[in-house]
Parts: sequence; structure tokens; C-alpha cells
Amino acid sequence: MSSRRRDERGTVAIEVVALVPLLVLVALYTLQVGVAGWAASQTQEAARQSARAQSLGRDPVAAAEDALPAGLHVSRVDVSGDSVKLVVEVPRVAPLPAFTVEREVAMAVAP
Repeated sequence: MSSRRRDERGTVAIEVVALVPLLVLVALYTLQVGVAGWAASQTQEAARQSARAQSLGRDPVAAAEDALPAGLHVSRVDVSGDSVKLVVEVPRVAPLPAFTVEREVAMAVAP
């Protein structure tokens, strides 16, 4: 029995070493999903603020940039009549290609 125990002593260490990178990747991808959701939520609010600024005759690009938190940056703002389309790049946490979130909001022009 003791010879069998000695033969399996390194097995646990090898299994842990093989499993750690997989667990790290799963944690990173889970965090990336959370960051993407946060970016989508913040982009929606920034698009709303941008559309409001456009309806009041103010600069929609400046309003969008001011509404976004420090970690997010405006990639593109398309203004068309009473509609504003905002494109924001999602910060990368996991090893993925870059992707963006876009939101469009229409707001009637104030009289």
C-alpha cells in the first residue's frame, strides 16, 4: 500500500498544473461577459444623453463623451435628424478580438 501511495504523489500536482490555465481562462471570459454588459449599459445611457443634447441644439459628440465613464471611449457618433447612433469599443479582458457595442436613440427636437 505504501508503494502505491508513493507512485501517486506527483499526480495531484500535475493535475493542478494542467487545470489552472483552464480555470484562469474561464474566469477571464466570465469577466469579459460582465465588462461587455457594463459597456452596453453605459453606451445606452451615453446615447440617450447624446440624443438629448442633439434635441436641445448642443454638441452630441461632447455629450456622449461626457456621459461615458473613463474606461470607455466613443468610436463613432452618427447623427441623423432626431436620431443618434453611438458606437463604443468594449475594453478587452480576455484574449478576444476587439468588438464594439452600438446603441441608437431617437429624441424629438425641442420646440
